[in-house]
Amino acid sequence: MTAVPVAAEDVIRTRILDAAAECILESGLTARLHAAIADRAGLSRPTLYKHVGDQAAIVRAVLDREFEKFFAAVTPWLRSSDDLAGRLVDAIVFIVEYGRRHELLQKGLREHPELILPVLTTDSVPLLATIHAMFDEQLARALVAIDSDLDPRVVADWSYRLIVSLITTPSTVPTETTADLRRYVVDLVRLAGLIRTGPSA
Repeated sequence: MTAVPVAAEDVIRTRILDAAAECILESGLTARLHAAIADRAGLSRPTLYKHVGDQAAIVRAVLDREFEKFFAAVTPWLRSSDDLAGRLVDAIVFIVEYGRRHELLQKGLREHPELILPVLTTDSVPLLATIHAMFDEQLARALVAIDSDLDPRVVADWSYRLIVSLITTPSTVPTETTADLRRYVVDLVRLAGLIRTGPSA
């Protein structure tokens, strides 16, 4: 049997995940999607199993791909300035608004929070490990530049917990607009003591 070239494998996998994302948006995370995904991707069900797996594996692959897109989007924000506090505020505001606008995430939180919330909270160790691998060195350099002995892992953890809370938990403090959200995050950064006065709102 002839092996499928890597490039062709990638194309097929992309077709499957694109179709899966569309099916999830239409029907939800718990609907029987395998046949619908195969039909929309123009592939047989055995081909789906071969290239990605069963429905649970496909849903997980879609979520993983969305996280990859998120990391690609947020990296420039964390490199945008030499000012750690300002950079952190910009990145947190960007990520929260990204999450609030993300169709798949918001649909999952509305319709099946029992499936999405554990990925972000009680089962978040793999996600946090990826965050630390990607950003701890960068945070460490930024902390050295401001002569801070803070542990970059603590900064990353604190930021992550704040972001998840702002995306998933209602607040009595206004954070709906970009200006309100930025003001809220600036106050928390000041409270955290990253710098003496905090960046301007």
